[in-house]
Amino acid sequence: MNQKISHKHHYLPVHYLEGFTDNDNMFFVYDKKADKIFPTNPKDSFFENGLNTVTLSNGEATDFLESLYANIENQTWPYINKIRKSTRKDTVDLLDKMFLYSFLLFLYWRLPCNIEFAEKLSEKTFAENNEFDYIKLRYGGGEKAPKEITNIIKNSEAFKKSFRQLIPFMPFIKDKNWSQILTKWRFLYTGDSQSWYIVGDNPFVIKPENDKDFVNCLKEFICPIAGNILLICADGPIKPKLPPEFAIDYNAAIIERAERFVACQDKGFLEKLLNYYKFHVQHGKTDIIIPEIFKTINQV
Repeated sequence: MNQKISHKHHYLPVHYLEGFTDNDNMFFVYDKKADKIFPTNPKDSFFENGLNTVTLSNGEATDFLESLYANIENQTWPYINKIRKSTRKDTVDLLDKMFLYSFLLFLYWRLPCNIEFAEKLSEKTFAENNEFDYIKLRYGGGEKAPKEITNIIKNSEAFKKSFRQLIPFMPFIKDKNWSQILTKWRFLYTGDSQSWYIVGDNPFVIKPENDKDFVNCLKEFICPIAGNILLICADGPIKPKLPPEFAIDYNAAIIERAERFVACQDKGFLEKLLNYYKFHVQHGKTDIIIPEIFKTINQV
């Protein structure tokens, strides 16, 4: 008997999105494509039907990848919840950072904006001297599988989609000093503990030269952990006190990075942010938003 599979697959997990909702677990979502705002909730937003569904060679559909994502998330929620409850007076433990880092890497590679790129990267596997040499295909006796077999596997839908769960291991395998990145992390809390940071379908603001770099993609970035907490990571020292307009520029960057959707619990605030962003669009200045943000956070 075929087991019923799920179809509503969130690329931004529901529990993560709940960090940006109001007391009724609702927020307002802006659709860049339709140019409209509508109220909704985490369960009904930031998902695609069948995103992680795989059709096997026998024609049977399976959602095993969705289950794997759920297992990864369930392991990290206690640590992320702890960070979300922290304040500027607290020190975030290294273990909490490690689990958050793992969660963010998996999150980055499951975003719709990165799926096509991940699929292209999957084509490099099993070749000689490729970056993904930690992915091996061997017979039971240890001998290398023939090219015909590897081609069948890596050209399959199952492998292409599974590869999104293999790339996140790259920084741990290729950079023996990966943990040093965590020492550069800084958590930025809103002054009144209210939710002034928005989230989008691409919640990572990344230095352009590192974007799509499968080892260094999260070397210098900004990402919202909740509506009142931002995670900032930069190569150089971060200014001890950022100007009030930094929050506005960060939110404009999230709108710029989004392929289609952004969410905020306050409709009026979201409308003001959109006006600010559209001013940049009108004057052809959207390309300066992200570079200026990193100039702002770096200590001179």
